[in-house]
Amino acid sequence: MLDTSQIQLIESDVESARITLYNLSDELVDHICCAIEDQMRNGKSFDEAYSLLKEQTGIKVLQSIQENTLYLTDKKYRLMKTTMKITGNVSLALLALGTLFKIFHWPGAGPLLVVGFVLVCFFFFPAVIYINRREEGSKSPMLLNLSILIGGILLMMGILFKVMHWPIANLLLQGGWFFVLFLFLPTLLYAKLKDAKSGFEKRVYVLGVVALIIFELATMFKMMHWPGAGPLMILGSLLLVAVFLPLYTNMRFKNAELKAGQFIYLITISMYAVVLTALLAMNVSKDILGCFVREQDNGTAINHYFEQKESHFAAAVGTDSVAMMNAEKIKFVSEEAAKVKNEIQSLRLNLVQEIEQVDKQAALAAISESIKINKKDNYDQIDHMLFDQDGNGLANSLKGKLDVYLEQILKVTSSNKELSENISKILDTSSKKNYDSMVSWEEANFKHNPLISTMALLTALERNVSMVESSAIQYINQ
Repeated sequence: MLDTSQIQLIESDVESARITLYNLSDELVDHICCAIEDQMRNGKSFDEAYSLLKEQTGIKVLQSIQENTLYLTDKKYRLMKTTMKITGNVSLALLALGTLFKIFHWPGAGPLLVVGFVLVCFFFFPAVIYINRREEGSKSPMLLNLSILIGGILLMMGILFKVMHWPIANLLLQGGWFFVLFLFLPTLLYAKLKDAKSGFEKRVYVLGVVALIIFELATMFKMMHWPGAGPLMILGSLLLVAVFLPLYTNMRFKNAELKAGQFIYLITISMYAVVLTALLAMNVSKDILGCFVREQDNGTAINHYFEQKESHFAAAVGTDSVAMMNAEKIKFVSEEAAKVKNEIQSLRLNLVQEIEQVDKQAALAAISESIKINKKDNYDQIDHMLFDQDGNGLANSLKGKLDVYLEQILKVTSSNKELSENISKILDTSSKKNYDSMVSWEEANFKHNPLISTMALLTALERNVSMVESSAIQYINQ
């Protein structure tokens, strides 16, 4: 009863449902044709019968039939489907917990994140790609699947390495973005343009891919601390949210391919992705960090002043016969101060070199002009470098050297009680009360502290050491 054009229309609709199993596709076409013919025998036209059947069946039902068929007949597909469900839920829970632990600086964040990312990268993600390839069949280009598989794994491992401050993190991220930006997205665009039914649909897909490329480039620029991340993020976000998303959802609604629930889900996920990523480019903390930059630069200038002043004292000792009597004491004070200041300068240099991943010359330039430091807000590496698992580390070592220096200076100034008390206050490294508990000097000053703030604190410590040195030398010369 159905003519050739009507059968071809049914075949086209079944094909649009991505029914790639050949025998199943033919059987579904036969089943739909028989159902329409039954309706037509009851007096309905082809259009009426077919519209009624599509309302009852729809693309989702056809896809579900193929999925169930694959699940029952393909053992490997069934295994990958189970793997995807289990690892997807477990990895999501681990990553959520790891992120929460990381935010609150609780122990165990690292192992949770590592296991979560490993499950996502090497179990969940490959299973998703395999299932998609199996369901799409030859319609899904091999390059599309390979590029997103390799690029996605590299990106996720790069993020893990970045969070854990492991080496080659930037190399992994750049490799991942190369696959996503220059292989996956162009291939995806080609596939979408090939299936597009109108010129408007093609333009929407082109706009979406261009917006995604700009947005991903902005994310890469931000994570690599390259200039231009902010403008790119604004442009990419506007193109995605204000232009592409309304056009795309409107197009899908007109084609009856998007339901209200799916629309809400699409909007929610899109906004989460854009907002959370855009937070990387926000400049809210710029003014706050700028205060520490100014404090660090001012502290450096003050330290230079003390260095010149101490040189003047040293010259005076060499020419003043009275001061020569106390030359040994002054030499001792200067040498002890130099030891502590060298320790502080070495620590500051080491922090900048490790966090910025630059050589010694570039680190010295950044210290002298701290606005050049890119990763001003990095605090994870500070914790990693200054504190070990036992709560000691470089911060504890610095405290020990300050305590020794204070003890040595107090021996020299012991006859002047007021001066000794002032020096003790300046170099006080005792534990501090924080609400109802006591916090060590190291934790109070350096724990969870961003790089630029830590540098400012170290510079202030160096200044305090110079002030104590200067006061002790003046006292000796009296």
